[in-house]
Amino acid sequence: METLKKKHTEIVALYKLESEIKDIYVEGATDKVFFKSYLNGKKLDRKVFQIEIIDFSELDRDYFEGLDPSSAKSKVTILSKLLQERAPNTSTKCIIDKDFDDFIKAMTNEKLLRTDFSCLESYLFCEEVFEKFLNIGINNFPFEANFVLNQLAQVLKPLFCLRLLRELNYRFAKLVSIDGNLSINKQNGIINFNENSYIDKFINKNNLNYDKDKILQQYKETMNRLGLEIRHYINGHDFIDIFFLYINKVKNTLKYKEENFGRVLFLTIEASMLDRFPLFKKIAL
Repeated sequence: METLKKKHTEIVALYKLESEIKDIYVEGATDKVFFKSYLNGKKLDRKVFQIEIIDFSELDRDYFEGLDPSSAKSKVTILSKLLQERAPNTSTKCIIDKDFDDFIKAMTNEKLLRTDFSCLESYLFCEEVFEKFLNIGINNFPFEANFVLNQLAQVLKPLFCLRLLRELNYRFAKLVSIDGNLSINKQNGIINFNENSYIDKFINKNNLNYDKDKILQQYKETMNRLGLEIRHYINGHDFIDIFFLYINKVKNTLKYKEENFGRVLFLTIEASMLDRFPLFKKIAL
């Protein structure tokens, strides 16, 4: 069913008139369910909306400041800019994934909140959530939560680094599918991933051999910029994809499709697990 959209001018007018409304705007469906579930757990009766309900077609493209007008993240960002400038007293907030915003020039204002880590899925990347998911969602899984986290981390961080390098210098380059580029030992649970081989495939796929030495040097320098907290360096889709591959390789279960797998993983986290993070302290006010 087609979403009935409201013009951006209507939205701004509403929050300018009723500044006490504490609505939240997010990028996608998963974000909406995640934040609504948290608010319900805190007994806070607030509305969460996907940005797709707003029609920005009448907004001058120059207002986007070079952001992609088709991107959900860009639209949430632009809504925050509109609210900041035209309804500055509103209590409504906009939430986006931080992604690469620590490394690139990104818009900031009082109405725009970012995830504490690189993406929403990063809140799931902890021993408490993994332990609960493996115990309840996957029967008799043979490996401990912390071990699984460490195995995934050794793949996720290099992938994030390559994505960041692409964002900074090769925006039109295509990534290589991860499925055929790692192996998972069912007996000991170890993931084998050769990042050098993966980077070579990325270079070859995009005909970048003329820049190979430069890319390898940039990759090394970019990796050195990344800190120790892995949750700042995760791409959400990579995380769900690789964790799904891992579970199915070890248990060979057909219980979940990948789409449902991600949803169940999100349901594992409880409001109390999120209370300590700055973002959730802000939206609970």
